[in-house]
Amino acid sequence: MLTSIIQLYKQAYSGLSKNSWYLSIVMLINRSGTMVVPFMTIYTIRQLHFTIEQSGYIMAIFGVGAVSGGFIGGKLINKIGFYDLQVGALLTGGLLFLVLGYQTSFISMAIFTLVLSICNESFRPANSTAIAHYSTEENKTRSYSLNRLATNLGWAFGGGLGGLLASINYHLLFWVDGCTNIAAGILLLTLMPVQK
Repeated sequence: MLTSIIQLYKQAYSGLSKNSWYLSIVMLINRSGTMVVPFMTIYTIRQLHFTIEQSGYIMAIFGVGAVSGGFIGGKLINKIGFYDLQVGALLTGGLLFLVLGYQTSFISMAIFTLVLSICNESFRPANSTAIAHYSTEENKTRSYSLNRLATNLGWAFGGGLGGLLASINYHLLFWVDGCTNIAAGILLLTLMPVQK
């Protein structure tokens, strides 16, 4: 049964361009570090002693930033290109995760959460545009499917690992999330060097 499942996936994703695979690997690594957001409310209440209302505001601010980041990212693609935007969002987002872990007041947490979510979510439209660019019309749907699979696997892995790390030390979540962002940015630079 396992062999037939592997065979099915092999058939589904064979023939895709190597750049489509690279973009999906970058997405997998990036989303594998996604652990701050699922545990943000617990962290702010237990560690920072915010009220439930304050914690809810932080999550609402993250949502506003995420929606804004997708819009801003879409606009920036036309100005700086999808490659530079992906690299910039990954590296900057990684550093912002590290800084966010050291915020203790509600105001500073809210400000850095907003900036981080805008930066982090601007990566998504750039990544989607890159997939379209490196795909043919025949395999575009399968390329997006592979990227979505990488996203979902990353979220599942990141959430599980995040729970384990949170039981040890909440600050590890910020470090791992930040470092996976930076690692994904470096990997993108390595696998797909800048092209004129």
